[in-house]
Amino acid sequence: MPITMDGTFDGVLDVNHDNPVVLSDAQTAGIIAVIHKATEGATWQDPLYERRRYEASALGLLWGAYHFSSGLPPESQVDNFLNTFQWGVDQVSDAATLLALDYETSTSGPDMSVEDACTFVSLVNQRTGRWPLVYGSNLVTHADEVADPACPLSNCLLWYANYNSQPQSVPNRVWKSWRLWQYSDGRNGPTPILAGFDRSCFMGTQTALQQAWPTLT
Repeated sequence: MPITMDGTFDGVLDVNHDNPVVLSDAQTAGIIAVIHKATEGATWQDPLYERRRYEASALGLLWGAYHFSSGLPPESQVDNFLNTFQWGVDQVSDAATLLALDYETSTSGPDMSVEDACTFVSLVNQRTGRWPLVYGSNLVTHADEVADPACPLSNCLLWYANYNSQPQSVPNRVWKSWRLWQYSDGRNGPTPILAGFDRSCFMGTQTALQQAWPTLT
């Protein structure tokens, strides 16, 4: 494993359909949790989400789903996200799945505004009883600078992307700390054993991560 912060556990992988990962190899390399892209915008669904969810379940890996934000109406994006994996149909699956908003620059048009990010997380909370994690870097930093510190985003734990040996310039108004830290995108940052993929550390021990999943509270 790379040299990362004391008091953190390096065992979280996030992927999408573009990443040719073999989950059994990831597990051998020390991964215990996988957060997979489920949706983007209002209509797109990741074609490998369901297959990899079943693979992860068979291996005993912790599982999470993330939505990649866009500038489209947040109501439509929440529908796309939760309907894709049929939230509410399988309570056992729901109870084991971490939820996250990937709040970064859109690949298909305008970015999600801070106001719409607040609406997105609030709607997810209304429909699931959970506040999703919020992942990001530049847009997260911007939100932290301009949003009301008591806005809905403050209810969400931070998954901060910063490719250094320790996280730098961590947001400190809306979010007081981070819970997950993505230290490598597979090209930048410390090099893990399983190279070439997004890797994240958890603020705590492996046991604490397992006990806190899927809300990380």
